[in-house]
Amino acid sequence: MTPSALLARLRDWSSRPVVGIAVIVVAVGLAWANTWNAPFVFDDTSSIVENRSIRDLASWSCLNPPHGAGETVSGRPVLNFTFALNYALGGLEVRGYHLANILIHVLAGLALFGIVRRTPVAGQRDAGFALVVALTWLLHPLQTEAVTYVVQRAESLMGLFCFLTLYGFVRATAAGDPAAPPSVAQRRAWLALSFLACLLGMGTKEVMAPVPVLVLCYDRAFWAGSFAAAWRLRRDYYLGLASTWLVLAALVATTGGDRGGTFRLAGLENWGAYWLTQFKAVVTYLGLAFWPSPQVFEYGTFWIQDGRTVLPHALLVFALGFAAMLALWRSPAWGFLGLWFFGLLAPSSVPPGTIQMLVEHRMYLPLAAVVVAVAAALRAGLRRWALPPWIGAALAAVVILSLGSASFARNRVYASEVSLWGDTVAKRPNNPRARYNLGAALAKAGRTTEAEREFQRTLALQPNHAFAHFELGKAALVSERWAEAASRFAAALQADPHYVDARVNLAQALARQGRSEEAVAQLRQALAEQPAADIRAALAGLLIQQGRPAEAAPLLQEALAQDPDLPEAHYHWARLRERAGDPVAAERELRAAVRLRPDYTAATMALGNLIARQGRFAEGIELFRLVLATEPGNHQARNNLANCFLALGRFTEAIGEYERILQAQPDNAAVRRNLEIARAMRAQR
Repeated sequence: MTPSALLARLRDWSSRPVVGIAVIVVAVGLAWANTWNAPFVFDDTSSIVENRSIRDLASWSCLNPPHGAGETVSGRPVLNFTFALNYALGGLEVRGYHLANILIHVLAGLALFGIVRRTPVAGQRDAGFALVVALTWLLHPLQTEAVTYVVQRAESLMGLFCFLTLYGFVRATAAGDPAAPPSVAQRRAWLALSFLACLLGMGTKEVMAPVPVLVLCYDRAFWAGSFAAAWRLRRDYYLGLASTWLVLAALVATTGGDRGGTFRLAGLENWGAYWLTQFKAVVTYLGLAFWPSPQVFEYGTFWIQDGRTVLPHALLVFALGFAAMLALWRSPAWGFLGLWFFGLLAPSSVPPGTIQMLVEHRMYLPLAAVVVAVAAALRAGLRRWALPPWIGAALAAVVILSLGSASFARNRVYASEVSLWGDTVAKRPNNPRARYNLGAALAKAGRTTEAEREFQRTLALQPNHAFAHFELGKAALVSERWAEAASRFAAALQADPHYVDARVNLAQALARQGRSEEAVAQLRQALAEQPAADIRAALAGLLIQQGRPAEAAPLLQEALAQDPDLPEAHYHWARLRERAGDPVAAERELRAAVRLRPDYTAATMALGNLIARQGRFAEGIELFRLVLATEPGNHQARNNLANCFLALGRFTEAIGEYERILQAQPDNAAVRRNLEIARAMRAQR
């Protein structure tokens, strides 16, 4: 079979929508086949793992996402609702979230396929061209961040609703299918779908804002012929689309009007410096569209103060922008592509951001304009040069296969937090945010020494990095370097005076140094800033230790009322009950603490001591063994275990435990004395 004959057969197959759909599903499935077990990373933690509003699909809370600083779900109820659906179906099993993201991406690609397939370009409609465009867009490595990084469903879901808004409009017009124009009822149904998609998109992400204008421009370029005609024919429809801006404005207002401080409208200096970064960002996006390497997960926060450093970038962006504006009047189809690219970048490129200046997932929708423009230009060139059609098909196949392979390779980076942040640091070694997150990933993986090294490097780049100081303080606390821990937590508070966790841990370090009054003061201040149950319990525990049970009791009662399942509150309440001479209540509270947190060694130890004092040595043995299973180096628990063996007359086992303690603490006189007693008692048997 000749190449031309084969191409003719393939073209016949590709003209069938079901074939295009099948090819798209299989291609995306293969490119993302290695992402099913990729863990939650970065903002996934706060927006999904720790997001309590997604835990109850039956309540309105799933449509009221948290409004913390920079939360990805903040002000985005539709996005939050989809995470609630995932949680209802599979809890925090990450594969379900990846499946949903891949399905959203596939549906977005199918919608793009439908739009291009039904859009007349130079009076023609070409299903094969539409399939090439959809596959190129779907399989491009720039899309990996919006699909594989779970929380960036914000981008891909918004992209789906954007395409559906336009697709609904296309199907409502005769331009969608001139051979079988829609009836009045069908037209109304498709326009209703378009409006609903636009409304849902506004509730998903703010980048949806330009879409009503983009639909109007599409209408003018491909159907109505002029803005006046488009407005006259479909005024009510466009007013409906515009009304969704009111919903968007209300949702942005719930975040403080600045998405929790992630962008700042006040101060002209913010606008100027940020815009300079965006010239570099736009050129970087375009470069990655044509050659997607190197890709970086987190580019870091950077400001450009000197416009001369980005002058070439600015000239290119202005030239492209001018060409797009000119094309809107002289060649509306090309002008529409330019408006699509710049219009969908504008919501994240114009308001000055405070954290992220350059983010690859922002190209999710703008990339479609680049792909369509390049594909259309190549197709026109091949026809102008009168080249055989199979050459274009072969070129398209090579590009699509190359992009799919590149996406598969890029997705491997998401296999673990360590690999993701390690790749980021390798490409952006001077990015303190990436350094810190690599350290946090290493610490989670148990690679403590490497983690501390990364935190130190973070501070070398950004001395006031509160989180890095905090993590080094935690490491010092675990190693019982109390003074160093206190110093680190104090530095974290100096960088961020409202860092409550740092203040709570500072109190713990101060208490370990015997500076109990300072510790109490820190906890009282932390409680004033964040009246949480765990802080009340920590303060109560410290007050009990100081012999101030009357002050501790109301704090514990409030903590238990606030969170009845807080193990620390039950533990400290047990201490108060035992002090009050009520061992039954104390045992009940200690058992509750252990049930709620099986690895709570302090509570298990206290329960063992309480039971052993009542002469229930066999039960005490089991409890002390539980402590040692978690903390093999807990010599006090081993000593108590040995004492229980001794009391039960199990002298050989008691001697063995005493000897293990003396191997680590040869100067422990009390244990040596107990060992001699045990040996003497065994000898008298």
